[in-house]
Amino acid sequence: MHVETAGVVLFLHITVAIVAFAMAGVLHASLQVIGRARKVQEIRTWGVVAHKIEPLFPLMALLLLGLGAWLVHLGQHTDDNFSFSTGWILTGIVTLVAVEAIGGAVLAPRGKKLTELIAAAPDGEVSDDIRQAARDPWFWDMAHLTTFAFLGIVFVMAAKPDGAWAAVFPLVGAAVGVALSRWQLSALPPYDAPAASVPGQRATTAPAETEVGR
Repeated sequence: MHVETAGVVLFLHITVAIVAFAMAGVLHASLQVIGRARKVQEIRTWGVVAHKIEPLFPLMALLLLGLGAWLVHLGQHTDDNFSFSTGWILTGIVTLVAVEAIGGAVLAPRGKKLTELIAAAPDGEVSDDIRQAARDPWFWDMAHLTTFAFLGIVFVMAAKPDGAWAAVFPLVGAAVGVALSRWQLSALPPYDAPAASVPGQRATTAPAETEVGR
């Protein structure tokens, strides 16, 4: 069995991307839960999980850049004929750096503030500070923008579009992410709305015993 180095590096590259998407999925779920919660007790665990995951995103980005650079280096010695100046590769690098810059400048401080507010809050009703931080439109928009821009990178890496077309797909992904963010924020119920009740379990009656002939 012959396994090429490029195949192993590509596998690792894809694995890191899958892990990054899984982490982003957990954070998006935490935004939904925290944004809807009425009691602090409901969101403490989510706050801890988000606090643990957020610092790992720069590591994921470094791994993606490193493995991607290795793939480009290996590709220069094959018939694929691509390099760091190739449009779709340059687009992927620039977009990934931009996504991490947004994460560091916007998402990290807002996420840290939210998790600190949750950790310091006593049990009971969610405070106004937590509510404002949990439904901060800028926080939601940038979280969705970065995730879907990264999805655009994945498409570019797979389709390898020519020239300036490569830049279109991360931009479209970013726009879709912001649109989804606004739609999800508008779908969140107001805090003063009556809490949704869980329907009670239907009572089941045992079937009547049939009288057996004497």
